[in-house]
Amino acid sequence: MTSAPDDRLRSRDILSLMSGRSLWRIAQGAARAPFDERYAGSPLAVCWFTNFSCNAHCPFCCKAHEIRNGKERFPPLDLDRAKALMAGIRRTVDILYLSGGEPLIHPHILEIVKEAKRLGFSAVGMSSNLIALDRNPDVLDHLDAISVSIHSPDVALHAANLAVAPEVAQRTFDNLKLIENHPRRAHLKVVVNCVINPSNIDTVREMVGFTRRHGCLLELVPAGDDGCPSAELANNPRYEGLIDDLLAMRRSGEAPHLAGSTGYYECIKKFKPFRCFPYGVPNIMPDGRLCTPCDVSRQYAVNVLDYPDLQAALDASLPHLGDYPCKQGRCFKAGIIERSRLYGLIVRGS
Repeated sequence: MTSAPDDRLRSRDILSLMSGRSLWRIAQGAARAPFDERYAGSPLAVCWFTNFSCNAHCPFCCKAHEIRNGKERFPPLDLDRAKALMAGIRRTVDILYLSGGEPLIHPHILEIVKEAKRLGFSAVGMSSNLIALDRNPDVLDHLDAISVSIHSPDVALHAANLAVAPEVAQRTFDNLKLIENHPRRAHLKVVVNCVINPSNIDTVREMVGFTRRHGCLLELVPAGDDGCPSAELANNPRYEGLIDDLLAMRRSGEAPHLAGSTGYYECIKKFKPFRCFPYGVPNIMPDGRLCTPCDVSRQYAVNVLDYPDLQAALDASLPHLGDYPCKQGRCFKAGIIERSRLYGLIVRGS
């Protein structure tokens, strides 16, 4: 079985959520990309880190630096300014993804997701460790997708990955059942995000069966080290053997619920560099500052709130873009690779 059907399905899934206005912007950007080395991609969606407070302490967290310094450097917006930020985002893109930190402990998270739906985003998603979902279950009424961090089906090992007590980690599994029994479950895409790292590498295969039983997609992401592949996974035969097994499951039809294209798994096996399009999904910090061009660069040239819309903020940031650090991609998160592969398909070989 070839990987092409999976690749096309992934692209259609993304593009089907977008308006004609956004598709036209992407077409214009695709025409420009081969001739402009500074071009970083027209936006498909936005990832807004609503807050950097968190109720877990995952050692491999890609936002660990910001979580340690978030309260001082990136204070969350009050509700009125949060609504203004979302309005500016909505004037440019159709899809909003909320991340953190842990969004469910943001004091206004329910009002935020309600406002996102009122603004007419075609899809609103959220990433969460689910520890606090039972305290705010009404957010599920306003989401189209939720990405759940579960790093092992074993509670004790999952707790070690979150660096929390086992009774705290158990709440993730309890609240997953809350999602399963929710009246909107049939309309809610649930993706379990599992970060492959040396501590759980031997239980990742069990996650395939766990997510199948719970009716979830499974997104597997290798642990990174400040934007680079983990030194403990690179050239690791156990890790490469795991990816080979996952590819075999995909190709045999045993694990159709593995999220992402086969090309993604081939990329993360050897950590092959790729042309990155970081502005495909711009990252916005809790206070509205735009990451220029991505969160790994830790450059924040403009605040979206100072401009009429996201596109104007992106245009204002271009003089600050410089030679962005990852023209040949080093960040092996699923979203970064998949959106860059999508742009690469659009611009034919970039």
